[in-house]
Amino acid sequence: MYKRKIKSDQSAYKKCSNILKVMKISILLLFLCLFSITAENIYPQQKELSLNLKNVTLGQAISEIEQTSDYVFLITDDARKELNKKTDIHARRESINKILESLLKNTSLKYSVIERQISVYKSDSKTKIQQVPTSAREITGRVMDGKGELLIGVNVIEVGTTNGTITDNNGTYTIRTTTDRPKLKFSYIGFKDQEVSIGKENILDVVIEEAVGELDEIVVVGYGEQRKISTIGSQSSLKIQDVKAPTGSLSNVLAGRLAGIVGVQRTGEPGKDAADIWIRGISTPNGSTPLILVDGVERPFNDLDPEDIESITLLKDASATAVYGVRGANGVLVIKTKPGIIGKPSVNIDYYEGFNRFTKDPIMANGITYMEAANEASYNMGEGQYKNYSQEYIENTRSGSDPLLYPNVNWRKEIFNDWAHSRRANVNIRGGSQMAQFYSSVSYYNETGMIKTNDSENYDSGINFNRYNFMTNLNVQLTPTTKVDVGVQGYLSNGNYPAQSSQTIFSSTMEVNPVKYPAMFVVDGVQYVPGTHTQGAERNPYSDATKRGYRKTMSNRVQSNVRITQDLDFLLKGLSLTSMFAFDAVTTRERWYEKRENTYYFKDRSNPYDEQGKPILIPTWNSGSTALSFGKSFEGQQKDYFEASLNWERLFGEDHRVSAMAIYTQESRTYNEANNIIQSIPFRVQGFAGRATYALKDRYFAEFNIGYNGGENFPKTKRFGTFPAIGAGWVPSSEPFWDPIKDVFSFFKIRYTYGKVGNSRTGTNLGDRRFMYIEQYGWNNDYGYSFGTNGRSGVVISNPRTDLGWEVATKQDLGFDLKFFKDDLNVTFDLFKENRTDILLLRNNSLPGYAGFQSVPYGNVGETKTLGFDGNIEYFKRINNDWAITLRGNMTYADPEWVDDDQPLREYAWRNRKGFSLTSIEGYEALGLYTQTDIDLINAWYALPASERANTPQPFPTPPKVGLTDVKAGDMMYKDMNEDGKIDDNDKSWLGNGDVPILNYGFGFNLDYKRFSLGVLFQGTGKANRFIGGIVRPFNDAGVGAVYSNITDRWSQDNPKQDAFYPRLAYGNDALGNQNNFENSTWWLKDMSFFRLKTLQLSYKLPKTWCEKANVNNASVYMMGMNLFTFSKWKLWDPELNTDNGTKYPNTTSFTVGVTFSF
Repeated sequence: MYKRKIKSDQSAYKKCSNILKVMKISILLLFLCLFSITAENIYPQQKELSLNLKNVTLGQAISEIEQTSDYVFLITDDARKELNKKTDIHARRESINKILESLLKNTSLKYSVIERQISVYKSDSKTKIQQVPTSAREITGRVMDGKGELLIGVNVIEVGTTNGTITDNNGTYTIRTTTDRPKLKFSYIGFKDQEVSIGKENILDVVIEEAVGELDEIVVVGYGEQRKISTIGSQSSLKIQDVKAPTGSLSNVLAGRLAGIVGVQRTGEPGKDAADIWIRGISTPNGSTPLILVDGVERPFNDLDPEDIESITLLKDASATAVYGVRGANGVLVIKTKPGIIGKPSVNIDYYEGFNRFTKDPIMANGITYMEAANEASYNMGEGQYKNYSQEYIENTRSGSDPLLYPNVNWRKEIFNDWAHSRRANVNIRGGSQMAQFYSSVSYYNETGMIKTNDSENYDSGINFNRYNFMTNLNVQLTPTTKVDVGVQGYLSNGNYPAQSSQTIFSSTMEVNPVKYPAMFVVDGVQYVPGTHTQGAERNPYSDATKRGYRKTMSNRVQSNVRITQDLDFLLKGLSLTSMFAFDAVTTRERWYEKRENTYYFKDRSNPYDEQGKPILIPTWNSGSTALSFGKSFEGQQKDYFEASLNWERLFGEDHRVSAMAIYTQESRTYNEANNIIQSIPFRVQGFAGRATYALKDRYFAEFNIGYNGGENFPKTKRFGTFPAIGAGWVPSSEPFWDPIKDVFSFFKIRYTYGKVGNSRTGTNLGDRRFMYIEQYGWNNDYGYSFGTNGRSGVVISNPRTDLGWEVATKQDLGFDLKFFKDDLNVTFDLFKENRTDILLLRNNSLPGYAGFQSVPYGNVGETKTLGFDGNIEYFKRINNDWAITLRGNMTYADPEWVDDDQPLREYAWRNRKGFSLTSIEGYEALGLYTQTDIDLINAWYALPASERANTPQPFPTPPKVGLTDVKAGDMMYKDMNEDGKIDDNDKSWLGNGDVPILNYGFGFNLDYKRFSLGVLFQGTGKANRFIGGIVRPFNDAGVGAVYSNITDRWSQDNPKQDAFYPRLAYGNDALGNQNNFENSTWWLKDMSFFRLKTLQLSYKLPKTWCEKANVNNASVYMMGMNLFTFSKWKLWDPELNTDNGTKYPNTTSFTVGVTFSF
């Protein structure tokens, strides 16, 4: 019974199984039948379409057909040129053929329809598209956009053939190639065309780049990104291709390239040549440098490799920077490094070799010119003879017969080579899939200096700076709603330098005159350092450079950040949560090995050599040593940063777009070199910020930003400050009334912002005064007591308690964005105004001594005002397939001035600083030089009887430091501002704008011809000046220092010209002429404006056939030059340097040859 049941069940199972098989086969056949019917009938059903379009381009009409049907278009290159023609189409249930005939009737275009593929080509085209799968090799793959979305209907054409296809509903394509070295071209409406060479692979996935318009372009804003059309805040951005320059410091490439940037390079020392940068000028005497963010974290950026940068954005007004609170008062520079991208990994290599020399080498007078000028200076003092150098001495020096006894040393040539060397290499790889993308790079930078070494020393004191950079950015889509971005970057650097700094060595070549002593004595192969001063002063420049030892520096920096973005659409559509944590650490170590040898000079100049002709020397300073001493230092810093934000963006209907952001930030920074309890306490910043935006029809815009931040210097009642900003924008070019002029004036946008930003910094260094609301004390012997042998130190108030508040910057900005000629010409222009109030100033000018302060307190007492404008212009025109040109320019004018500097009001208006530059200096107005006629008038007046002289006006006011009878022809004459008959402090006024230029500009062009490209950038400054001093005021130091070669341009009895560079020469700082002539005055205020060819680059793209033979995708060779030539009224040294006497280490001119390629 049991067995029978089993058999029965088995029989039933077999029947059911057979029935299931039949059902499966039937369903499969039915599905195939339906699929066949669908495939045969879907396109006939869609041949009838309805369209109602007016004044649209052919491209827009084709896009509309693709969106409302399953048709896809394949368009040849020559046909694309006619897609911008305007047309009207009104069709109601008409066939695709009739619609196409109507669209193309007034063009030279033809079409063909094969199922759902429509080919469009020119009637005379030799490349009418056909599907000719004749090759045996089959290539397949997917086409995606930058976000990894698969694209349907992308045209895929084998370049140079009629062979083509399109991607299907899954974004995939299959094509059989017909050439030996095939290249595929991918084109899609709304995206940039892309050509890809086919290697040995048969599967090729391609990512094509979207051709972004004004409405969809994304730009960087505070704590995120925003559609450019809706951006109201003032900003400038730098294209990444403009960043490449032969320099080790990234800040050197910004000046002249970004509207709003005020940048000057102060020195060219290897490894220390970073530029000083400000945004829209200096509005406060306190910390005025901008906030610099790298990947959202406050970090230095000079050590970044230019190849690793994706974008640089400058945020300038209150609306753009308010979300950064107190950190953004001076503007924000946002630097974004390269993220990963979707696509096949691509390796890129860039390498260059460069040679550097001084941009402007100050030329000093030779020994003959120096001695003649020195003798004249002595003679002018009334000595009646040339007391310094006899004519015999001068002639012996001129002959050069004995360079040890009669030296004529060109210290610069003795110490510096003409050229230095630099090189740089960068290797990076970039790619990824839809789930994970990456960018990783390593780079090497090396620069040598021009200071010579001494072969007699057993160590290397030559300058050699090395830096090794690394960077990895990983972007992972963990889930469809969760994204993680991880970044790690940093560098290792080391340097070898002379024991004395490059700056000290360079300045020493000017501080000793050329006839003081020879560069070196050598007796029996042993070097003896020349010197004449018994106390070791007037050091030997050659010895300082080559015989003082050497220094080793080591520095490393590691920066890391992790960002998590979570889509919260399930809670509220458009809502997301982002959080980031960053940790940075940097350490710097320095070791130095120093010595200073004894100095020697001739024992008797009248008997200088022994019988063998060797110099007979004696020590002049005997406290030196030939042994190297050892020293070291260590510095470091750790910082952690955290932020968390909620972001929401939503489009309601087609007209209303709303977004909002709320963010919390905190930062803690600790210094390793702290040496007291105050310095050991971490520096902390904490704050909240928010933003809300609204856009109506992408035509009217409103924005609100707010920052709420805390500062450690303020008491609890004022510790946190609220800083709001508002803005509004309007796009008139989107209004209907604009249509008649849109072909010429294609875009116009007006922006206005108003807001307040706080600043709590009195500076930026570890030594800045902190916790000002806390009274701090210290021990001090001056306030103690002593009793016999006993005593005790007293207590001094080192930081008086001050109830301070925020320094507040109130900013306004009115901006205009314009585009002309179908967007070929772009213009941006901003007018801005800033009032900075409650500036933190030390009250050492306004608090009297009897107030009893042991240490001067700060106060919110300063006020400044800045007016200005900035703008940029760019024009691009592709003339034909071979030629293209880009013209660009930018300008920044920022004029900050004092409103209140906490100085007590003075009797005369010109002595008050209101209305003058923050960097102006007090001085006299020079009227010119006294003539002999003037001196005769003075002598005649003094020759009058006392009674008559009392009733006769003094012919000239009494000079400031000497008597009227002490001046001579050729001396300086000053203006008596208050007309009281004497020149004193009441005749001083505030002079000059300082060396931070008020006007900054740059312009240039890129010219492309076939595979050649030429790029040029000019940079200039205006309204920058400086009081010159030091050795420029000759013989003011008892004649020790050198003099400039222009010493020949001086007033003299034989050449009494009023426009001479130098007034009457005198010798020594106690000389009456020098005391009078070297006062700060308009005579010594010199224009430091300049115009410079900043960069010149010529590149050549190697032909594709060459690249294919070398198995690389593309390759280029290039030549670059930087700081090639300069025009300036100032001739003695590079006007960009931060020096009033020319002793600063010069900037460098670079000539570079490089190659870049990828595979």
